[in-house]
Amino acid sequence: MGEEVCISEEVKGASPVPYADVRRRVLEIFRKPVPLAKGVKKKGMVKHLIKVDRVYGYVDSAVFAKVEKLPKPEGLNAFYAEILKLAGIADYADILRKFRGYRRVLRKLWKEYRLKIKSTVSAREANDVAREFVGRTLSLVRRIRKDIDLLRAAVAELRKLPCFNFNEPIIVVAGMPQVGKSTFVRRVSTAEPEVSPFPFTTKDVILGHVFLDHVRVQIIDTPGILDRPLDELNEIERKAVSAVRFLGDVLLFLIDPRPSSYYSLEEQLGLLRMVRSIFRGKGMIVAVNKIDEVNDNRLEYVVKEIRKVFDGEIYLISALQGTGVDAVLRRLLELAASKYLTI
Repeated sequence: MGEEVCISEEVKGASPVPYADVRRRVLEIFRKPVPLAKGVKKKGMVKHLIKVDRVYGYVDSAVFAKVEKLPKPEGLNAFYAEILKLAGIADYADILRKFRGYRRVLRKLWKEYRLKIKSTVSAREANDVAREFVGRTLSLVRRIRKDIDLLRAAVAELRKLPCFNFNEPIIVVAGMPQVGKSTFVRRVSTAEPEVSPFPFTTKDVILGHVFLDHVRVQIIDTPGILDRPLDELNEIERKAVSAVRFLGDVLLFLIDPRPSSYYSLEEQLGLLRMVRSIFRGKGMIVAVNKIDEVNDNRLEYVVKEIRKVFDGEIYLISALQGTGVDAVLRRLLELAASKYLTI
C-alpha cells in the first residue's frame, strides 16, 4: 500500500554545522601546513591555492551540501511544515532558496580568489589573498548563522518523528492530559508510550500499529491539549493539534468521566468543541474512558453533557481493562475505510 515516509531518516545528516564550529575548523585548515614535493614551482602560491580549496570544500560540505539533503518544499506533508513552523521556520521554501543563493556566492568567491592567487608574484601576496578569501567566507557564513541555528533546531524536531505511511489508515487519539490516551494506544498497538500520573508526560507524537482484518492501521498517541485558545497553546500542545489537523483520517477523542479527574468535565468539553471545529469533515468518535472507576449515574450524566456539544457516536470503554476497546477500533477503521480501496 505504498512506502513509509521516514522524515527522520530523510533529514539524517542534514543538520548544518553551527557558525562557531565552522570558524574554528576553517582557521585550523588555513593554519595547517601543506607539504609539497620538491619539484613544485611557486610553492607559496600552490600552498595557498590548496588551502583555499580545502576551506571552500569544507564550508560547502559542512553547511550548504547538508542543507541540500533536506526534503523539497513542494513534496513536504503539511504536518511536517507545521513542525518546521514550531521550530521557527515560517517559510521553509524561502530559507532553502536563501541557502542555495549563498552557496552560489561562495562558489563564485572561490573561483574568483583562485584566479587572484594564481596571479600573485610572492608567497606573502598569496597569503594575503588567501586570508582575504577566508575572511569573506566566514563573513558569508556569519550572515546566515541564525538561519543555520533555525535549521538545526528544525532537523532536531523532525528527527523525533516516526515513519508514517500516508497510504494506510491513520487514527489519531486526542484529549486533555491524563485521560488515558497513552494507556489506550499502548493496549491496542505496537507502541509503548510512557504512562504516568503526571500531565504532559507525552511530549511528542508517538506511532504504533495494529492489524484489523489483515489491514495495518497506524494509531497515533498525541500530547495532551489544554482548553484554551489556539494562539495560547505551548509547543507541545501545538504538535498534538498539528497531528489532529493534518495526520488523522479519523479521530478518537477520550474523556475522563471521574469527578476527581485531573481536568474538569467542563474543561474537557471545551477542548472537544475546539478539536471538533478543526477536524470537521472527517470521521470522529468520542470514548468515555475509565468507566470501571465511576458509577452508572455518573456515566449517564457525562454522556448527557457530551451530547450537548457532540452529535456523533459515543463509546464507553476502559483502556486499562480493555473493556469496549475492540468495538472502538473496528468503528474507527470503518470510518477510515472509504479512503482506502483495499480495505
